[in-house]
Amino acid sequence: MSDMEQILKKVDFFKPVATRRSFMRKLVLAGGAAAAGVVGLSKVPIVFANTATDFVTAAIGAERIGIAFYGNAIGAGSPYSASGDPATNTLLNSSHRGYFQAAFNQESSHLATLSSLGLPDFPFHTFKFPAGTFGNKGSMLAMGAALEAIFIGAYLGAVNQGAAAGNAFVAEAAAQICGIECEHRVLINDIMGVDPPNDRFYEGDVAAPPSGALGDTGMRSTVYATAGDAVNALVALGITPS
Repeated sequence: MSDMEQILKKVDFFKPVATRRSFMRKLVLAGGAAAAGVVGLSKVPIVFANTATDFVTAAIGAERIGIAFYGNAIGAGSPYSASGDPATNTLLNSSHRGYFQAAFNQESSHLATLSSLGLPDFPFHTFKFPAGTFGNKGSMLAMGAALEAIFIGAYLGAVNQGAAAGNAFVAEAAAQICGIECEHRVLINDIMGVDPPNDRFYEGDVAAPPSGALGDTGMRSTVYATAGDAVNALVALGITPS
């Protein structure tokens, strides 16, 4: 079991705080293309239609969550942070804070690019993390590792959808952003002491499972087939939108 898996297994608050049912009901009531239909929500229309556009809309929400995470981790907060979430203690050394400030800037640029496309907006702007997420270094890094894994899988799914739809711009933009999210994951791995931090030959299911060779010990990223699947994965982390 990798160091990251051990940390995730030990963090009790990592289990969902809000149920998928209640979160998705809020999404549907809020309206907009990002309100994902989920099995088990009777009489609720499926709003995501499994298109490249839906992935972009979901990615807008994901980038806001990423901005909130990195801003909270360095104690500065962000326009998308919930009150009381930003860290009140220094969780990272000066070098690692530089990593996270750069990641904050990168996520901010991603959001600006996605928002400029004029596609349906994600209906939420503020995201509260589970209690204790930014209380200590270990819980913060565990959340960051989980978030980046979902972001990577979502952008890999967006590449697939963009290519299938013949939308080269969406596919290319998603691939370029995915590359940066992979960098974020490696930096988090490095801070967590994963050895080596660049621990996989491929991101998705190519040549899966990992061979165990040096550089191929990390879990492959889940490639999300739909935008709704990616949103569900974020919901499962217990992040509360408003």
